[in-house]
Amino acid sequence: MNQPMLKSRDCKDPKDELYDWLNNFEFSKPKKNLARDFSDAVLMAELLKKHFPRFVELHNYPPANSQFNKLKNWITLNDKVLTKIGLPQQMTTLQEAASANKQFIEDILLAVKEKLDEIDRLKKVTESDQSNITITEVPYEEHSLVLQELMEKKEEAATLQAKVSHLEAMLELKDQRITDLSIQLKRCTCHK
Repeated sequence: MNQPMLKSRDCKDPKDELYDWLNNFEFSKPKKNLARDFSDAVLMAELLKKHFPRFVELHNYPPANSQFNKLKNWITLNDKVLTKIGLPQQMTTLQEAASANKQFIEDILLAVKEKLDEIDRLKKVTESDQSNITITEVPYEEHSLVLQELMEKKEEAATLQAKVSHLEAMLELKDQRITDLSIQLKRCTCHK
């Protein structure tokens, strides 16, 4: 069922790696010609669904034969998926992909492959970082002391916050009193 698209050569050209990578996936229809197969964006949606299932709803990408419907699928894919994963495409690129332009489809696929490789690298780094984490046990008494200190600090912070609020209210009252006295002073100087 999973037919190779092209025979890969011994030298590892990025495009050869791309074809090898694509041959690892099972698609809903056999792969014969990269440009034609991916021109309606259905296979691209299937590929992205495997890696970003939250973003891709396959019912949004019906198989298409007309240029208009192919472009519609590509625009939907760009808006709903490619942009969200940091690979937005320009309209001209989408039009060329819908026109079965092999170069543009390969470029999009290479960008997707690089993005997925980057995500895999980050996952591996994160996993290796987490494997270096050691869990140490803390005696109950020490834990209790730290919790008690924490509670005391929280109480102290709450007390200080209450004092700050009180002082702000007092300051506001004093400002109001100064304003009232200034008005009274103006009235007194005006009557003389």
